[in-house]
Amino acid sequence: MDIPDETLAVQILNGDTHAFEILLNRYQKLVFKTAYRMMGQKEEAEDIAQEVFLTIYSKAHQFNPQKKFSSWLYRITLNACISRLRSKRPTVSGFSDEAVYGAADGAQGRLNPLTVLQQNELAQHIWKAVGELPENYRIILILRYQMDFCNQEIADILGIKKDNVEVRIHRARKALRKQLLNRDIRL
Repeated sequence: MDIPDETLAVQILNGDTHAFEILLNRYQKLVFKTAYRMMGQKEEAEDIAQEVFLTIYSKAHQFNPQKKFSSWLYRITLNACISRLRSKRPTVSGFSDEAVYGAADGAQGRLNPLTVLQQNELAQHIWKAVGELPENYRIILILRYQMDFCNQEIADILGIKKDNVEVRIHRARKALRKQLLNRDIRL
């Protein structure tokens, strides 16, 4: 039987290290993946993931059991990434999930190699441009288009209204489009 995340979070308050271990095992890959997408560097993402779980453990008393644990976790992860980004100007490379996770499937192997190369190059240009956007735009685009969260999930994670998410996505896409056009990159 799977114990709900919210129950485990409450058990952590009572000193249950096993509950913490279960949550760590459940979410460590997702936290790393989120941090990697925000930071673009494996080592930074590993450091942030460790920092996030230390925060979860030390600040479990701040969790509201009436809310989703995953939203709280993602918010802590994003805050850790934002703090790190603010402390130094990031060097966001044209990162690719395949560099960290390996190819998801063999689908690209069936495509024309030139097409695959062009798609990868375009993706690198796009994510490099995303990495240079202001952090509020970068965060919203990563949550929506890389993490594939729906607008309501993004609203929960960021603690804003769903309507605000839609406006921010629109503005972020507009800023991204402008940046790509300035670089003479056509989609």
